[in-house]
Amino acid sequence: MDQSLTLNPAALQFQRLRRVLFAILAGGSAHTLLCWISLQLDFFRGGSPLFYALFGVIWVGHLGFILFMLLGLNRRLSEPSMIMPLMVWSTTGILLTALVVDQVRLCVMMIFFAIVQMGVLQASFRQFAWLAGYCVFGYAVILGVVSGYWPEVVDLRGEWIQWGLFSAMVLAVILLASEISTIRSQLSRRNLQLADIVERIHDMAVKDEMTGFYRRRHAMELLAKACGQAARGAYQLGVVYLDLDHFKRINDQYGHRVGDLVLERFAEVSRRHLSGQDFAARLGGEEFMLVLPVSDPEEASNLAEGILLGMRSQRFKEAPGLSVTVSAGLAMYHREETPEQVVLRADRALYQAKESGRDKLVVEQGA
Repeated sequence: MDQSLTLNPAALQFQRLRRVLFAILAGGSAHTLLCWISLQLDFFRGGSPLFYALFGVIWVGHLGFILFMLLGLNRRLSEPSMIMPLMVWSTTGILLTALVVDQVRLCVMMIFFAIVQMGVLQASFRQFAWLAGYCVFGYAVILGVVSGYWPEVVDLRGEWIQWGLFSAMVLAVILLASEISTIRSQLSRRNLQLADIVERIHDMAVKDEMTGFYRRRHAMELLAKACGQAARGAYQLGVVYLDLDHFKRINDQYGHRVGDLVLERFAEVSRRHLSGQDFAARLGGEEFMLVLPVSDPEEASNLAEGILLGMRSQRFKEAPGLSVTVSAGLAMYHREETPEQVVLRADRALYQAKESGRDKLVVEQGA
């Protein structure tokens, strides 16, 4: 599965940084070592001054990539892995050094295949094709420059034979990369489909199909977590128990289809009042529960009153004469209280609302 679906942002960023570090340390070190050996064998034109200046620039660029990722600036990019820019920079580095080495030019160019492998599971075929074209064309330009400026040290026929061999190998690698890219795309699509199926199964297990609200069991688990946070002082917690007034009468008079529409409309009205931390649950039939992390009891009371007012104003074209009201009980969570106890107090307040005429909110004050 695409790891971006399973890793949190911090872990995903660490994984990206680790990949870049490995690619730079492994590929960059091999490139530097090979050219240093060329320098010792007197194959590096320009000698030590050019070697240290050139690789100083190359490694400053490598360290720039690492620093960029350590600062998290790569997260703002469309490709936060930065694999393509890193491959282009590394390829540019081997092309520059291939210009000034003799005898081992093909060996230096072969490092390109190590560069390609770092992006084989992430870059697209189009990106690989562009990179291959850049490398092969750059190699040809280098041979043209070398044969023009230093013809006495170049076996032109041999160099172009090596270029042809290298180009054929690059083509073979690109075709392989194309196949891998196709397989990767297929796996990515299937993993996305699988993730969607898993999410749907999870929703079916924890959410009511009609309203989209949580089912009782999952809601009580979430309420227990919310109570724990409220006990630690993160916020005050209001629990509202709601009941659609005379819902059985609505089903009997207008039919279950209208009854279902009433439930769906109640869910819509409730969602308009709930914020990101709030959640709702359908406890069964026409009974619902709201869990409201708030700054004070008045905020919870106003939210619940808003839902009651919203339902009073609803009209149904399938039942023009129908007016729906809601009764509700609100209980604020007290420290050391269990989730079941606060729900029981909200239920008692709901009972008082029904007994005193319905279509109202009663706030339970007891501990």
